[in-house]
Amino acid sequence: MTSIKKNHVVNCINYANENRLFDKLNNIYKSLPSGDCSGCGNCCMESVGTNLIEFINIYNYLENKPELKKMCLDKIIDYYFLEYIDKKPCPFKDKDNRCMVYEVRPLNCRLFGHWKKEDYNANLSRVIEQNMNYKKDMKNLYGVDISDEVLNFSIKYCETFKPEKNYLSKKERLNFEDEIMNLDARILGSELIDIPYKDRGIVEYFIESMLYSDFAYKVKIRITKEKNMNVINKIKRILLTK
Repeated sequence: MTSIKKNHVVNCINYANENRLFDKLNNIYKSLPSGDCSGCGNCCMESVGTNLIEFINIYNYLENKPELKKMCLDKIIDYYFLEYIDKKPCPFKDKDNRCMVYEVRPLNCRLFGHWKKEDYNANLSRVIEQNMNYKKDMKNLYGVDISDEVLNFSIKYCETFKPEKNYLSKKERLNFEDEIMNLDARILGSELIDIPYKDRGIVEYFIESMLYSDFAYKVKIRITKEKNMNVINKIKRILLTK
């Protein structure tokens, strides 16, 4: 059982095509400022927050590339179930630090580097504090110890990226996010997909399209406690050989 049903995703893809929502999404992406990126891949180290329309866009992109899809799903499964044990890079990052879904990468990836330094570091401080609180909650609720390597990892502000013009203010960044959320509202308003609203990373979206979310999380807790890699291999055999 999955939290996000495949037929619902397919219906959403058809709806997005019929209503040119993917075109609207690409127009938003094209309106973003450009900049000079060194391609070091140091920022590609997490499951970035993603909107529903962006997940559907990436899902659709991979449907037409079965070998790439299988490779990405394999890495997505590792990332999700080992998240509290081992700090892995974004599952869409290849061995050469290139993004395997670069054409359809989410807004958060496209905006990285465009933050003002003081805004980025203030947000990073909040994230670090949240992580510390989360570690305590996980210990109290589940008896789970999150690896220090994972807990203490943070993506530092990029000093090498140079925007073509100016760095973006918080208001400017949020305006882009609002535009994409409006596309989400169109899809959710169509009632073609029924999922509870919550902040999701791209990895969570794909996991919920393969497994029921509560079940997946329970397995994740079990793997974190037992360090049993055989469970992950079994999941892969079931999900990736369909």
